[in-house]
Amino acid sequence: MEEWLRPLSLASALTGDMNETITAAELKAAHDSGAVRYLVVVAESGEPVGMVNHRKAGSAGSYAIGGAIGDPGQWQRGIGADALGMLVDHLFHQLNAHRVEFTTASYNKHTMSMLTKGGFVLEGVLRDYYFLDGQYHDRTVWSILRDEFVVGAKAFAKSSPVEDVIPAEDKQQAQEAFAKYLASDPPTSLRDFADRAARERPY
Repeated sequence: MEEWLRPLSLASALTGDMNETITAAELKAAHDSGAVRYLVVVAESGEPVGMVNHRKAGSAGSYAIGGAIGDPGQWQRGIGADALGMLVDHLFHQLNAHRVEFTTASYNKHTMSMLTKGGFVLEGVLRDYYFLDGQYHDRTVWSILRDEFVVGAKAFAKSSPVEDVIPAEDKQQAQEAFAKYLASDPPTSLRDFADRAARERPY
């Protein structure tokens, strides 16, 4: 990641961080502290080709995300879009996100193409935020809320289903086993609640 995001690299230019020096130690410290969570993006070959990240932003349930595919040879293959899509799914489906925010430079054609296809909503433009190649460029701010995620997840349920950690069939079997157990009138903490509530303190 340090190599991908080195100053003046193409990846760092597209993330808008081209003048910042980001060391492996800084990345590890941010991840270990929980300030930012980094996940490595792996190609079908098993080769690490980029990363995505998320951090808490604003009130509970709000996250900011980012990412970069470090190898330009892997661009325009949909890897970055797939990785960010999986990250958004994870945040809403597993971490109970309410809002996910993404920012990008107005000159980033790959990310802009992805964002303008739908899902994310443009919230604002920060004028002349980045200076690159002799001129200023805007920063765009996008977000998706939980209800918007749900609409999209339903619309694309067949082609791009949101993956569960525990299969639905396993959950159903567990619930059936639990219901069967309760139907047998087993001993539970509720059965002797009155006796326990009536106990007096021994001292």
